[in-house]
Amino acid sequence: MISQNSKNGLEVKAYAGDSMTLLAFDIDEKLNRSNFVGFTIQYKTPRGKKYFLYNSLNFDGKDALTHSDEAPFQKFRWIHVPGVTHQDLNKYEQGSYTYYVTPRYFNKGEKMLEPIDKNLTVDVSIDVQRFVDGPIELAFTRSYLTSQAYQYRFGTNNDIIPKGDWLFDTSKKFAVRNKITYSYEDLYEYLGFTARQRILELLDEAVKNKKITVEMFAYDLNEPQIANRCLALAKAGRIRVILDDSVITEKDKYGKKKITGHGTAVSSESKFEGLFKKAKTGNADITRGHFSRLQHNKIFIFLENTKPKRILTGSTNFSITGLCVNANHVAVFNDPKIAELYHNIFEASYGVSKMKEFSKTAYADSSPFTFSNTNQQSIEITYSPHNQKGAEIILQRVADSVNNAKSSVLFSVMQIDRSGGPVMPALKNIQNKTTIFSYGISDQVSAVSLYKPGSKKGILVNAKSISKVLPPPFKLEADYNAHKIHHKFVVTDFNTPDAAVYFGSSNLALGGEESNGDNLICVKDQDIATVYAIEALRLVDHFHFRAIKYDKKGKPKTVVLKKDNSWAKPYFDPNDIKYVDRKLFA
Repeated sequence: MISQNSKNGLEVKAYAGDSMTLLAFDIDEKLNRSNFVGFTIQYKTPRGKKYFLYNSLNFDGKDALTHSDEAPFQKFRWIHVPGVTHQDLNKYEQGSYTYYVTPRYFNKGEKMLEPIDKNLTVDVSIDVQRFVDGPIELAFTRSYLTSQAYQYRFGTNNDIIPKGDWLFDTSKKFAVRNKITYSYEDLYEYLGFTARQRILELLDEAVKNKKITVEMFAYDLNEPQIANRCLALAKAGRIRVILDDSVITEKDKYGKKKITGHGTAVSSESKFEGLFKKAKTGNADITRGHFSRLQHNKIFIFLENTKPKRILTGSTNFSITGLCVNANHVAVFNDPKIAELYHNIFEASYGVSKMKEFSKTAYADSSPFTFSNTNQQSIEITYSPHNQKGAEIILQRVADSVNNAKSSVLFSVMQIDRSGGPVMPALKNIQNKTTIFSYGISDQVSAVSLYKPGSKKGILVNAKSISKVLPPPFKLEADYNAHKIHHKFVVTDFNTPDAAVYFGSSNLALGGEESNGDNLICVKDQDIATVYAIEALRLVDHFHFRAIKYDKKGKPKTVVLKKDNSWAKPYFDPNDIKYVDRKLFA
């Protein structure tokens, strides 16, 4: 969904994401005066309360959040996530938000901002809520443990998994910050964001409704609230689980063989299996296994009166790291036909021998299973592992979509380097195609391309190469030794009728498609593609700032807002990617 409005040379667009809004602005040249210093953004909540958005930067370099009426945003787009400030933690209002955007000007003679000119203020209204489009729901983790927002709420405490039993009471105290006591549940709800909310809601519904049975594929599994609900369903005799048991064999620094992974006796997955077997009754059951290499799916299938009703899938592992550290997504398909297909896949995979033979079944064919619905959404689904030829055919479809994009490619993928097949080379090379806007992030990529003034080359960020020291006024942030980017999605031409997004648990690499149990989904729908595009923008912007090496020799120089329009000049330079950015979104 897009809402837009314009007045007196200012145009504003609002794009609906999942519980967030992408705001994009454009101004006529006449408004780009020498003293133009950015945009003030005010918003009105569904209950009618008005706030100015905070800016971490200001004109004086003060160590304080400053409302944008005093510190305008020096960007031509901004993503607003309600509840980061102004509203209580994890209790943001859902509904219609109105945004008021005003270009601002600095009076150098009086050394102060000129007053807000309401004749230049443009307002747009848009629903801000969990994303639902017909039978498809999307949800995301926040992935903001390394952020100023996390620092504001929780400080630098990164001890997000307490010592002791992994199946612990999440109401235990996590931290005290600004005289507020936060529990682990507060923390997990904040970081897990809408992805965790939706998983727990669906499991709660299943626990309460005796007509519902559940089938589950899991790879990582140690999130206490998810595990407890699954054990409750086991006790009720209404869940079956396929749980990965793969192991990694390597040598330690002394040359001694070391075995780790889900299949070891000390893993949370093995401990869950033991608890499950003690709790289960009736038809509840669990099988441990893997396909050629991994059981890498992360899926819940919900049946009502034995008939498949809906499924939840995506990149999110059912673990604390997956939900609270990694950037991840889940998708819910409230479609009995799709649910029936996933149920059949589950049956065709249930048991070690079936997993070993899965690639020979019709379900592993390279031709996708296709669906359409009343919302005119085209859906294609493939399941791995495939044979080599089939894997190459499937990945080439994704690569062709990237290579043939006409306006934009946005993506967030866990690993680009050391990934076989045609997709990752296409994502590496797309940054050099300056006729389109490309914006991507990965946790492992050597072909990094950060912003360079006067260049239209695309942006490609390595989220693991972020600087440990940020320039003032930014405070020290928490960090965590785990993947920051665990998504596996690619969006092409999000703002056109040809928009497409590829997502799921597949790492989009040849080895995984040949060896892992995975699902890869393509949805051709502009609103769905836009939500993923906003997620890519959110992550690239966030980690791009942290990937810049501000000062190689010593302490970084304090970052302050400009008191003239020098910051805006790249947005009006046809040879700069910021110009392409402004034209594409606003």
